[in-house]
Amino acid sequence: MKAYVQDAIGSYGERDLEPPRPGPGEVILKMRAALTCGTDLKLLSRGHPRIALPATMGHELCGEVAALGDGVAGWKLGERVVPGVSGPCGHCRECRAGRENLCPSAHADRTWGAFADRVRVPAAVVASSLHRVPAGLDDEVAAFLDPLASVLHGWSRLREPRGAVLVYGAGALALLWAAVASRRGLAVIVAGRRPERASLAERFGARFVRVDGGGAPELAESADLAVDATGDARVWERLPFLVRPGGQVLLFGGCAPGAAVTFDAARLHYAEITLSGAFHYAPRDAREALEALASGEVDPRPLIAGRGPLSALPGFLDAQARGAGVRYAVRGDA
Repeated sequence: MKAYVQDAIGSYGERDLEPPRPGPGEVILKMRAALTCGTDLKLLSRGHPRIALPATMGHELCGEVAALGDGVAGWKLGERVVPGVSGPCGHCRECRAGRENLCPSAHADRTWGAFADRVRVPAAVVASSLHRVPAGLDDEVAAFLDPLASVLHGWSRLREPRGAVLVYGAGALALLWAAVASRRGLAVIVAGRRPERASLAERFGARFVRVDGGGAPELAESADLAVDATGDARVWERLPFLVRPGGQVLLFGGCAPGAAVTFDAARLHYAEITLSGAFHYAPRDAREALEALASGEVDPRPLIAGRGPLSALPGFLDAQARGAGVRYAVRGDA
């Protein structure tokens, strides 16, 4: 089968691999649609401490069940499905407390390798976070389950905001944050470096403000909630000054390994700023995301700048790295 494999930091290419065979409890999918993601670019540029190389690339996909492992029940060949990335165990302390996203074994065997003709779904994911695609929902829209589930999990970490929401960043996750917040009746500001993203922000119900390395003074104390969608430690430090007294800051974007952040103690204390973190998502967040996509509550299609076959992936990744488009959709063979 054809697959795109990252061999080392900065190095990847198309490879001919043996198609995966399903082990006990596993499912093999035929890739129908897979999305490029900022994580792909981060892995290429700096690697990841929990992802060993070489690795087949990509993790946001919609697929068709092509093979079933021993013991798999409730699934049929040909069904369209979307897998979550992780498979929480369901019985550890974190899972029992409803924090499946923090399950220590959930990421031991991930759904990974979406940029390939066939994709193996681990048994733990099949058991906890494999989701049928509703009839009528397009493959590439269904593939947005993973990023939207992360956004919805972030919402679950907050007191429900009542006023304006500031989303710092203008990538796919930031714009999905804007879509969800505006649908909930909130005024939304998207702060980003690329003015060409202004029209996209407006399509998702937000006002765009351009920021540079020094920030934007007009954003000071402008929101009740500020969400980082950049993973930039400097932005983390800035956000407590961009919410009103009593406001909330959600540290949503993941910083680089080893990053250290210093917060102004006086600002946190005297303005009673709440800091919260958000990581990944639980199976219930994935189910909620699929419902939002199927109902049209969130329509991510404006984020897709181009579509093409698997062979188009290098051009898509290059364009995304240059900021020429937010996401690209790779379509599997019919």
